[in-house]
Amino acid sequence: MESRIVSMHAAYKSGDEIVDGFLARPLTPKPTAALVLLHGYRGLNDAHRAISRRFAKAGFVCLAPDLFDGKVASDPALCAYLKTSLDIDRACEKIIDSVAYLRSLPFVGPKKIALSGFCMGGGLALFGLARSRKFAAGVIFYQSLFPDPAELKGIRVPLQCHYGTHDPNTTQAEIDSFRAGLTQYGKKFEIHMYDGAGHAFLNNPASKDEANRNAAEQSFLKACKWLRKALV
Repeated sequence: MESRIVSMHAAYKSGDEIVDGFLARPLTPKPTAALVLLHGYRGLNDAHRAISRRFAKAGFVCLAPDLFDGKVASDPALCAYLKTSLDIDRACEKIIDSVAYLRSLPFVGPKKIALSGFCMGGGLALFGLARSRKFAAGVIFYQSLFPDPAELKGIRVPLQCHYGTHDPNTTQAEIDSFRAGLTQYGKKFEIHMYDGAGHAFLNNPASKDEANRNAAEQSFLKACKWLRKALV
């Protein structure tokens, strides 16, 4: 059963800056588990807001920090520029500082907080998980930003990862390299592959491709079921 939700603008302090964002949460008197959900290279757009709402309907407080300072793009060249010019270290600080903000909110319970992301956000989630002990689990969707394999050594939490077999951005070679790095360092992880699916199948709700739609539904259900167990 889906929860009734409320969604709103959010903002929190990180260093000397205020990080804007979007927050969606269940309308329940009972404090709930939380998820930080990182956007892809298009920025914090309406599609990312929609998937944040969907996680909230599934029972999670979902915070989406704006890592592009209000910039939203659709042109592929501009999107790529925003991603490749991003200060990764500063973005990680903003991501990690979101935990203190969530902990201050009365509707976030004592349960653990997870970190997730799509495309660029999936790669940033891996950086955040490697650099901070504040997160308890990570759900990675087809990262298109690839940390050095040595970065993976710092991850101390379980991962659930989702990929399409026909993804030109997150290729099978990249997935194999990622799997090898996680295995080398003895990490706890599971990788789910979706036959025929391409890139951005979950955070692109307008897709008319049946394989992408099937992958979106299956991956969302798997992620929610896994998170409910990981965040107890």
